[in-house]
Amino acid sequence: MWRSLFTNTITSRRCGVVRDEAVFAHSFGTYGQRNGNFHQPNAVCVDGDNHIVVGDYGNRRIVVMRRDGAFVRTFGSEGAALGQFNEPLGVCVNSAGQIIVADPHYQNRRVQMFSCDGTFVRSLSLTGDYPHGVSVDGDDNI
Repeated sequence: MWRSLFTNTITSRRCGVVRDEAVFAHSFGTYGQRNGNFHQPNAVCVDGDNHIVVGDYGNRRIVVMRRDGAFVRTFGSEGAALGQFNEPLGVCVNSAGQIIVADPHYQNRRVQMFSCDGTFVRSLSLTGDYPHGVSVDGDDNI
C-alpha cells in the first residue's frame, strides 16, 4: 500500500498526488511561467521536509511545492552558466536535503547540486554523456 505517489504529466502540465490503494487525491499547478505554474513538468521527487521538487523542462527551472500544492520557491533559469538549465530532466534529493538536477542538453551535459534553498553548490560535467535521470543511494553517492 502506498502512502503517497507523486506523478507529473507533460500534457496536462500539472503534478498529481495518488494516495493509498492508488486512489487519485488531487493535482496542482497550471500552465504558465508564474510561481506555481509549469510548462513541462518532467521530473519529480520529495525532499525530507515533504516538499515536492519538480523539474520544469519548459520553464528551464526547478519548482518546489508543498504537498497541498502551495508554492514554496523556484530557482534556475535558461542557460549554460552554473545554476542554469536547458533541460532539467532528472531530479532527486540527498539525505542532506541538497537538490540534484540532471541536465542532458548538449550545451550543459551535467549534474548540478543545490542547497535546499536553491543556492548553487557544485557541478559535475559529463563530457560525452547526456544524463536524463539522477538518483542517490543510501550513502548519498550520485
